[in-house]
Amino acid sequence: MNNAARAHWVRFIASAFVGLLATTSVSGTESDPGIWAIFSTQGAFRGDDADSRWLYHFDIQARYFDLGSGVNQWLVRRAVVYKLSKQVNGWFGFARFRTSTANNITVDEDRLWQQLDWARGTMATGRTIFRTRLEQRFVSAGDDTALTLRLMVKYVRSTGYKGSYLLVGIEPFLDFLDTDWGGPSGLTQNRAFAGLVIPLSSSLTAEVGYMNQYFSLESRENQMNNLGIFQINGKF
Repeated sequence: MNNAARAHWVRFIASAFVGLLATTSVSGTESDPGIWAIFSTQGAFRGDDADSRWLYHFDIQARYFDLGSGVNQWLVRRAVVYKLSKQVNGWFGFARFRTSTANNITVDEDRLWQQLDWARGTMATGRTIFRTRLEQRFVSAGDDTALTLRLMVKYVRSTGYKGSYLLVGIEPFLDFLDTDWGGPSGLTQNRAFAGLVIPLSSSLTAEVGYMNQYFSLESRENQMNNLGIFQINGKF
């Protein structure tokens, strides 16, 4: 990717991020703070095989919304990854969610998902990552199955200081089906995020950042969550 194209994507992501903050600050939108804590690991099925095309992925997350309200979510996500090329990966995964609401109701969700990601560029000069994920969602609060398409664009670049790098991105969610538990189809969620990744060792990194999570809701006011993201990533 040449400098002009890279600059275009940086401007696109930055403008989308700023635009999201502006549009979700209007009246009629409920805004709450929250924290997400994440541990993620990825590696070859055979740890000594650096050239293996088959990888595993595992992450566990604790998400706290509207701090002090008791609203939280826990999830475990697993996936098998196949390296189609040096730049393209195919994923197939399963996730289990458990959500507690402000009314002390617990909702469980099983989620199948398929993903394709494509990276261009280098970390030193700037890398653009495109990700497409399709999810099939089965929720205990209803009988219908949701079909969600997630489209993410992320730009990462080295800071030039001790292996750390900056990242910024945006990810809209498109629901194809109406459900009896999630409302109508359409553009139902958007995430804009920015952060800093810091190496802790040869196999561990820490990510600290901010995410603006916006929900377009049918039954009540739209929801915006201002989230602090704390993540540990491991590669083995």
